[in-house]
Amino acid sequence: MIWDSLVLHNHMSQIVSDQGLAQIGDGVVNLCYSLAKSVVLGHATGEKVQDRILANAIRSTNFYSYISGRTDAGRAADAYEALIAYLWMKNKITIAFIVDSLVPHLPLTMDVSRKEERRIASHAFTVFLEKVSTLFPKRLTEVQ
Repeated sequence: MIWDSLVLHNHMSQIVSDQGLAQIGDGVVNLCYSLAKSVVLGHATGEKVQDRILANAIRSTNFYSYISGRTDAGRAADAYEALIAYLWMKNKITIAFIVDSLVPHLPLTMDVSRKEERRIASHAFTVFLEKVSTLFPKRLTEVQ
């Protein structure tokens, strides 16, 4: 692909700290969540994913160990978004695949509280990241 030069990382720690990938991933994640939530609710929504949702999701997985030092919700969310951008740019996942993977884990209704929606969404994003974890090349997880 034309953007192959943007995803030449040698280790997972490089991916999770790549701010450019995080910015691309932000758009991908927000689009996919909006689409998934729209499918579940039956009408179009333009929803952005809160940092704490993605932060909780990545903290529940082994990927969190690749983030150096203590990290706030914004930095953890950026790491999640960078991982998604990497897989998407490597053609390992598609928008449709992400949406189809999120929908079954988003039992949302019109009257769900914001707090409950955050819990549900965090779980859905955790399940998704665990699902795609095997799509990363093994060489990226080796000790440097």
